[in-house]
Amino acid sequence: MIRTPAPDSLASLLQAHTISWETLHRRYGPLMELVRTLIGVVPNCDRYLEIWPPAFRTYNLVVPNLMNLPAAIFGLGGAPKSLVGLSMLVASRTAECPYCTAHTCSFALRRGAAPEVVAAALLGREGLTPQEAAVVAAASALSRIPCDFTHEQRTTLEHFFSPAQAEWIAMGAVAMGFLNKFMDAVGVELEASTVAEVQDTLGPKWNAGAAGWDLDGRGATPPPPADGWRAKLRILPFLPTALRLDALWQRGVPASWPATGAYLREHTGHDFPVLGRLHNARCRRAIAAVLRINLDPAHSSFEHETKLLAGVIFATVIQDDALAHDLAALARARGTGEGRLAEARAFASDAAAPAPAGDARAQALLVLAKAAAPSPACVALDTVDVCRRATLAPQAIIEMVSWLSVLQLLHRLTAYVLARG
Repeated sequence: MIRTPAPDSLASLLQAHTISWETLHRRYGPLMELVRTLIGVVPNCDRYLEIWPPAFRTYNLVVPNLMNLPAAIFGLGGAPKSLVGLSMLVASRTAECPYCTAHTCSFALRRGAAPEVVAAALLGREGLTPQEAAVVAAASALSRIPCDFTHEQRTTLEHFFSPAQAEWIAMGAVAMGFLNKFMDAVGVELEASTVAEVQDTLGPKWNAGAAGWDLDGRGATPPPPADGWRAKLRILPFLPTALRLDALWQRGVPASWPATGAYLREHTGHDFPVLGRLHNARCRRAIAAVLRINLDPAHSSFEHETKLLAGVIFATVIQDDALAHDLAALARARGTGEGRLAEARAFASDAAAPAPAGDARAQALLVLAKAAAPSPACVALDTVDVCRRATLAPQAIIEMVSWLSVLQLLHRLTAYVLARG
């Protein structure tokens, strides 16, 4: 039986344009096999992300660098890997992304989180240790729209963990900001094998939702085991390629502050000072590389001002004043006038306001930005129809969703950093 995405999902516009598995394996074979060893499957999202290759690079910078991989697998530094997995899972469930909820459940179980702890965290049951409860509370607050993470929650987290460990736990939720937004907004289809191994742990109240359109109805399988020495050894052959690509995609980006800010100001027009308040240089450098990649006009498939206005719209919808300030400063540095910024803010905050002036494709992208901003995303049939009528290129859709996903990552990061007080 041939299954197709629901017509009210972006996947319905993109499925015919996804990149073949053969092409992906030719370009990134060892990298994809490394992911398979970590979560048991090569995820379907790869085929969508590579439609606009900078999105695929973004994803593959965010995941290892903000999750301390592969070091965490071998117990080298960072925070307890089971708790980072728990943070990722709770973040995904709070953001109501069924695709990421299933994958992070598998990730957490493989990193040693007990199934009963996972179930308790998701269902709000008693039985969590104080440390686990602090992780759950922090990840939940960071992943709501708008974020409501507090100074008290950060203090509690740092009571049980060192500041560096607490930051790694938070970075699990921050990293999922990108993945939650992308998978949910696009409507990426879940893999049946992943659902089968986590459905009993996730419980009867969980369902795949819009991400379940390609499931085959197979029954549950046992949960995946925690990493053993064999699983760790299977990672080793794929590391040279992964490390080479990571270095290539971050080439020239400094890790120390204020050099990172100066680099971003030169290459994007704004220094993003929130990065200067991170403890971890690896995370700082990776996020800076992600910003450079997504803000490079040379690789864009639409007018750069449209992307800048979309950022202002996103920050206005999610009510993040600090992020809105950064994005307005970025837009001004790139030559966007105050009148255009005011149009974007009005469109974001008033249901009756028109999209900022522009051609049909630019306006469709801004309509998409407004619909995709909340969590879960509000992409519906009317949004998809606007994109279809404007004949948006698949690359433009993926580029816009990638940018919004980066902004959701920044939203969570900003909330964590500013809660320090």
